[in-house]
Amino acid sequence: MSTIKRYHLIINELSGSGKGKKVSHQICNLLTAQQISFTVHKSAYHGHTVELTKVLAQEIEQNHTLSQSIIVIGGDGTLHEVLTGLGEQYAHIPVGYIPAGSGNDFARGTGISKDPKKALNQILTAQQATKLDIIEYYDNNQQNKGFAVNNVGIGFDAAVVKRANHSPSKVFLNKLGLSSFVYFASLVQVFFKQSAFHLTITTNCKTTQFEDAFLVIINSHPYFGGGIPVSPKASQTDGKLDLIILPKHSFANLLYLFVLMIFGGKHLNHKNVYYYQAQNISLKTTSKMDSNADGEILMDQPIDFQIKISSRYFWI
Repeated sequence: MSTIKRYHLIINELSGSGKGKKVSHQICNLLTAQQISFTVHKSAYHGHTVELTKVLAQEIEQNHTLSQSIIVIGGDGTLHEVLTGLGEQYAHIPVGYIPAGSGNDFARGTGISKDPKKALNQILTAQQATKLDIIEYYDNNQQNKGFAVNNVGIGFDAAVVKRANHSPSKVFLNKLGLSSFVYFASLVQVFFKQSAFHLTITTNCKTTQFEDAFLVIINSHPYFGGGIPVSPKASQTDGKLDLIILPKHSFANLLYLFVLMIFGGKHLNHKNVYYYQAQNISLKTTSKMDSNADGEILMDQPIDFQIKISSRYFWI
């Protein structure tokens, strides 16, 4: 059994269009029934989770014994904010995660159960924390460092995420368990508005230029967009990042590639897909581009990112 004596629950009740609230009630009841000590910390606004995590990390650090731990209840964006709050100073503090979002790609890639009771049991019975690869990115323009548990994307992917996040049907479809339809509808709408762009990448000390880049995504595990296996070879334990680049072609070609993604990951062998694995990746564009990290929209600006592998500890 775990040596943790007290758990701090960081809860985003609004995640998954209200799923976070339902799951948190269930988890609190389970912990109470097992007479496990816990405190509740509710995230009230965007960025609040970052602040909560910093305060809790300081408290846990002061105990020295690490007899307290953090459990996150929310979506991938909530977990993203927790990692931001931990930063590098508290990177050694393990985190438990119970998925309650609309996409839940991190849980899917990591093998965390979508059933709250089972996910909690995975945390409580973990003998030790598991070290997993995450993404660390540095924005040279903003001189700002960030972290991502799933992916960093620019261009088409980021524009689709932005549109999906603001879709008026998102809440309704999420409640029906049809979040993928929001993403697909946004994909269709964005495709005909998004232009190709000039991209320069550096991987494994080799620089390559693309004149017609369209979708650019860096993953630390296979999934994005609520379960689409865009990087089927990606692993959270191999010390490498996976980079996928798609130039802009016809919409029919894009649909065909998505079909290949969903059914076996055969898109990596397609002539219109460029695939790289590296520990360090540089991305540069000459024009302003949408970008995102774990679905969180970043600054709309010309891209100048340095991206590398980092790691965090999770109760799994």
